[in-house]
Amino acid sequence: MDNVKPKRPHSRAVGLAALAASLAPMALAPVAMAQQAPVDPTKVVSPDVKPGSAEGVQAFDAAYFRQYNPVTAADIVNRVPGFEIDDGEALRGFGATAGNVLVNGERPSSKVLISEQLKRIPSDSVIRVELISGSASNVDVRGQTQLVNVVLKQAKQGGGSPTTWVLEVRDIQYSERVSWNSQLTKTFALSDNAELTIDLQTPNLRGRGDSFEAVRNASGQLIRYREVFGQPNNIGLQGAGVLKWRPTAQDTVSFNAQYAPTWNTQNIGSEVFTPTGAFESATFGLSEYKDNYTAEIGGDWEHRFSPELSVKGIVLATATSVDQDDVFRIFTPTGTAGPGGLFNTRTQIRTTEAGERLARGFATWRPDGAHTIDIGVEGAFNFRDTTLDIFNNTGGGPVAVPLPVSDTRVEETRIEPFITDVWKLSPQLTLESGFTYEASTITQTGDEEKESEFSYPKPRATLTWQAGEADQIRASVSREIAQLDFTEFASSVNFIDDSSLIGNPDLEPEKAWRARAEWEHKFGARAALTLAVFHEKVEDVQDFIPRTITTGTGPRTFDAPGNIGDGTRTGMEVRGALPLAPLLPNAEVRFSGLWQETDVADPITGESRRFSGEKDWNYNASFRHDLPELKAAWGVSALGQSDRQEFKVIEDILYDRPGARVDLFAETSAYGGVTIRVTAANIFHPEEFRDRTFYQADPLDPAAPPRGTGNILRTEERKQKGGPEGTQLFSVRVSGTF
Repeated sequence: MDNVKPKRPHSRAVGLAALAASLAPMALAPVAMAQQAPVDPTKVVSPDVKPGSAEGVQAFDAAYFRQYNPVTAADIVNRVPGFEIDDGEALRGFGATAGNVLVNGERPSSKVLISEQLKRIPSDSVIRVELISGSASNVDVRGQTQLVNVVLKQAKQGGGSPTTWVLEVRDIQYSERVSWNSQLTKTFALSDNAELTIDLQTPNLRGRGDSFEAVRNASGQLIRYREVFGQPNNIGLQGAGVLKWRPTAQDTVSFNAQYAPTWNTQNIGSEVFTPTGAFESATFGLSEYKDNYTAEIGGDWEHRFSPELSVKGIVLATATSVDQDDVFRIFTPTGTAGPGGLFNTRTQIRTTEAGERLARGFATWRPDGAHTIDIGVEGAFNFRDTTLDIFNNTGGGPVAVPLPVSDTRVEETRIEPFITDVWKLSPQLTLESGFTYEASTITQTGDEEKESEFSYPKPRATLTWQAGEADQIRASVSREIAQLDFTEFASSVNFIDDSSLIGNPDLEPEKAWRARAEWEHKFGARAALTLAVFHEKVEDVQDFIPRTITTGTGPRTFDAPGNIGDGTRTGMEVRGALPLAPLLPNAEVRFSGLWQETDVADPITGESRRFSGEKDWNYNASFRHDLPELKAAWGVSALGQSDRQEFKVIEDILYDRPGARVDLFAETSAYGGVTIRVTAANIFHPEEFRDRTFYQADPLDPAAPPRGTGNILRTEERKQKGGPEGTQLFSVRVSGTF
């Protein structure tokens, strides 16, 4: 058992080699494109729009995507050349969190991920897709350098709108159980000017993860090992509806709602053995989430006074409720028997209520052909109410275990006036500039009480140059404020890992100045390449900090979310799509990659290091081959990523998956128009690793954080067979319309 730690290749070397391999198609792109037959853009592009036009718009008719057998709008958008769906960033405000997909030129008044919303739109409803590169004056989102606009048909009364359906069954490795998901979507024409779309889903996930952990002392000698498992059971329902209404020629009204209750449980177990294999202890737990739901309701109204002037208002409300009961039973071979013969029982009862109320209004004015000006204001109220009670029972009845900052309520009120101008300097040059001023107040009550006021100016500018019909260059600079996670204002405990995080009312959002430059090149209608470089100066980097709190037994230092000073993030990105004809007709390769370096001074050691939890690189490459004569397709994809690291008071934690994730699929639509897709995901099921290194306190300064001493106390090396990213999965998805 002493040679437990498996050998694995250095992740940075593997990553750089894999990233180079994924970018290899770029070198072949000019050759392959030179060999292809010329593309007739009129067959795939709307007649009134040219690829790489001065507006930077390339439009693809629905017929362009038929070879991919799409069922939903998500299937269509995922095949737009040189484009990847971005669900938006966790930034403050509704406007700042926009994704890069619009529907009929507007952003839906919802915080549901746009990738999820696209799955609710039948592919038959799509007229065309517009790829907008650079700043555009006629869309509802600012600050994005590339957008897709999905243009939909208007439902007609008696038109017989089809119902889209999806049924998927999955077998997740180690679970030995079948999971499934079903979905029904239909649009009803209520009148010539109103339509209602209903979407129903029944997600069901039954997974399992198994891992092996070796615990070693400072000299590397094995002192114990563990076998750990986690078995989630997630069952839910989801109902959503979207109502669109045009009461007059000048007015557009939309309304959306979603409700998603879930009934989740998770079985957790950990068995501990001595180096000789003798049983030492075991912990078995059951987590039950008895009253879980998320809900959202929102709407917007737009009135157009004239082609030059319009106003729009948006309202949105969300609600989340979670009741969580955890019961952990601990067994040892020698110990005073407690209730039912157990040595010890630990119970955790946690309740959470959270929500958001938001309103946003703005006017759009086009004083001339060169300027489009947006001016408006956004206001929001957010809250999160958490209670956490912990009890320990060794046989004499439950005894409360105090934990600082376990019962708390956090509220935020925020207001943001903003103005944006899209200025067309010339037919080839566009400047988008904007300014937002945020003022907010965060109040925490309960175990700790504090009120903080923040104010942030947030300027931005994006310059777009259409250098030619096939080339566009974009440069942007902005100041952005990250969204605070209110869960980090309250404490939490992980019994299996024997770790806790203490809430921190002093937490502040990260601020960053971001500079980015992009070059985009089109190789006709089906091929594209985008290269980008970026640099960010980050203020108040959010990480883990030591936080000392006086408890009933005296001062005690905990890990807590906090800010550790200023840092930088620098890197480059690439993405592209490349047809392989005539070498392999109806085949294409897509690829994307990221490489970055982050740097910040560690608050404990003072040394330079990377940001906690961030990966240095990742890549994704995929191949698809369509067989039109068979109404079939097949493909393969590979995803790789670097390791990541976390730095805490007494330990640092390294997470790594050295092997690449490889997926295979095959699909056919040869049977009555039904699309059948078979997927083997993560076929090599690469193992995942987690290495925890614990440090000893300095005897001369026991109050100092132990990690700063560099003296190792022990290590815990985990090899996970099935987990968040390392589990093999087989699935069959059947979809169609009726």
